[in-house]
Amino acid sequence: MKSKAAVLYEPGEPVVVEQLDVQRPGPGEVMVKVVGTGVCHSDYNVVSGYRRLETLPMVLGHEGAGVVEQVGPGVTGFSPDDHVIFTIRPMCGRCRYCTSGRWNLCTGHAPPPGRMLDGTTRFSKGGQPVYHGTSTFSQYTVVWENLLVRVRKDVPLEKAALVGCAVMTGVGAVVNRAKVETGATVAVWGCGGVGLNVVQGALLAGAAQIIAVDVNPFKLEVAERLGATGFVNAKDSDAVEAVKDMTHGGVDYAFEVIGSPDTTLQAFEATCDGGTCVLVGAPPEGGELAIPMRSLFLDRTVMGSSAGSGRPRTDFPWLLDLYTQGRLKLDELITKTRPLDEVNEAFKDIEDGNVARTVLTP
Repeated sequence: MKSKAAVLYEPGEPVVVEQLDVQRPGPGEVMVKVVGTGVCHSDYNVVSGYRRLETLPMVLGHEGAGVVEQVGPGVTGFSPDDHVIFTIRPMCGRCRYCTSGRWNLCTGHAPPPGRMLDGTTRFSKGGQPVYHGTSTFSQYTVVWENLLVRVRKDVPLEKAALVGCAVMTGVGAVVNRAKVETGATVAVWGCGGVGLNVVQGALLAGAAQIIAVDVNPFKLEVAERLGATGFVNAKDSDAVEAVKDMTHGGVDYAFEVIGSPDTTLQAFEATCDGGTCVLVGAPPEGGELAIPMRSLFLDRTVMGSSAGSGRPRTDFPWLLDLYTQGRLKLDELITKTRPLDEVNEAFKDIEDGNVARTVLTP
């Protein structure tokens, strides 16, 4: 069948929206009609060349939700018309990490880059393969069944899509990885799509102070609507000193959601003795961090958080339940909704810093 899809041919060049051929799902695979897909900074990093891919041309997109169209041989956990959210990590259920509850670190799914488990692709153009992952920037995509979670049908899928990456990564960093306690003080360096959900996670955890740190006034305004109680524009002041002043010595938890060694060190320096710095933003290739040993000696901790340390089959339904109860905000995260043809405009919005999240509706 045919599917319109957004394809990256060369970093630094506009993404091409074109018709591709999509094969039916093979054994253990599922075809999904994509209803909504968030435009994540991780996608922009690939388009800009910040993160290099060897598998080009490639269909982009990873944060999405849709409706099951077809299932391949052997698939028993999904049926046509099921509503599903894509995960950003597989869940084989058999490896050492899955069996110990650390689904975000699954090692049981190791296909060649840009291909399915059998080494082939499901997307092609003129008989030539086009590489793909979850590839939600497409009207239809085919994925391994263990990259999907079936969810309730009463939540609009263009909103549920955000749960797959931004919401899970941000909220999960707080409640799953750092396990922020009620009454703790929190600072969030970087209030993009994921950072805003760190703010939401801190609110859910009952943090006493939630300080948003950014250089963009628009993002600080959104952070306030999502629960932040204090604000630092790092362009106008020393962010570390500002956070220390607001918390009488430093925060219990500082979350770095940018992926920069410089801002990670700032976040660490803004913690109090006994405090924890959590790395959430995707780091650059070869990025290194130098931490003063004396500071670590004073019971400080530096920890990483990958994909919100999520358990998607448990966490996705929980997050959607919170949304229906009015305790988690998804509508407020979506600044713009665009058709798939406007994917390059969506990336320009990220460059300009005038969106919290854009959702594409293939």
